[in-house]
Amino acid sequence: MSSNQDLKQVNERLDQIEQKLDNLGGSQQNKRSPGVRFLIGFGITIAVIFVLLLTLGVIQFVSNVSNG
Repeated sequence: MSSNQDLKQVNERLDQIEQKLDNLGGSQQNKRSPGVRFLIGFGITIAVIFVLLLTLGVIQFVSNVSNG
């Protein structure tokens, strides 16, 4: 008798776990597409390079002014 109840509880628990896994799988599908992720990464890379070049330009300008 109790083993039958235990089996029902285990089945209910497995159903709950399956629902949670399905919900997690659904949230994974809402991620950005690879093309959009590539464009975002490319834009960030260009921005970082631009900031580095700008910093180098300012450093050169300051050093030229102090030498001149």
